[in-house]
Amino acid sequence: MTVAPSYLEKELLQRLSAGDKQAFTVLFETYWNNIYSVALVLTKSPQVAEDTVQEIFLKVWNKREELVSVDRFDNYLFIMARNHIFSEFRRLKVRQEHISLLQAHFEAPLHTPEDQMLYKESTELIAKAVAQLAPQQQQVYRLSREQGLTHEAIAATLGISVHTVRNHMIRAIKGIRTYLMEHDSSLLLTVALLRSML
Repeated sequence: MTVAPSYLEKELLQRLSAGDKQAFTVLFETYWNNIYSVALVLTKSPQVAEDTVQEIFLKVWNKREELVSVDRFDNYLFIMARNHIFSEFRRLKVRQEHISLLQAHFEAPLHTPEDQMLYKESTELIAKAVAQLAPQQQQVYRLSREQGLTHEAIAATLGISVHTVRNHMIRAIKGIRTYLMEHDSSLLLTVALLRSML
């Protein structure tokens, strides 16, 4: 990784805070490998590490107006990445505990009318969540989740970059989870829906 000189980095952060996309691209390309390496060490998963980088730089863009006060951007990114990963670990641990408690229920045959109704409602709610996504997010999500294509295969199919595919998937998953949380009044149903998206 080539770290930008402090004076150049400060200029880039000022430009980024004003919404300069080129400055964002320079910072992304400069620090991508650094954040990926940190995420890979902590998560032990190349895919999770890549997704983490995308999430971190999405946060950087969303918080760009605050960056003029940052003295060391590399430290800022490291702390953001570490906090994001630890937060994800906690979230996944809680979700896994819920899934473990309910796993037998959801893997059992749908014997009762109540089971069948819950499954039907779950399927319908996921379909509605996907339907409210932007068209390209829907397309990418369906190719990934319903057809099982890799990000690389989706990129080749749609004629877009793998980077763009990842961004669409991140936004799609966030949109679906937000929709489910807003429209689901039952913890049981929420866990079932989230589990079906894995």
